[in-house]
Amino acid sequence: MLTVEKDKDAEQVYIHGSPEQLRWLARRLDAIAMQAEKSGHAHDYLMTEDWGGNELTNELIGNPESHAIVNHLIVYGHASK
Repeated sequence: MLTVEKDKDAEQVYIHGSPEQLRWLARRLDAIAMQAEKSGHAHDYLMTEDWGGNELTNELIGNPESHAIVNHLIVYGHASK
């Protein structure tokens, strides 16, 4: 599973994953892009188990003093105008 973290001020987002996990994310992003091209918009939810999903982990990899887990990531795709 991927780990998504934010800094204390939520100004930066960090994504941690193995090469396999990052390729999985790339495929999900490509699927969102293809759906957005077809219908004009698309979205997908990625969540930790705490939030009812299984795509993200709640294992903090970054500095616990400055990072926090993101439990719910929504990726939106919009067709070009």
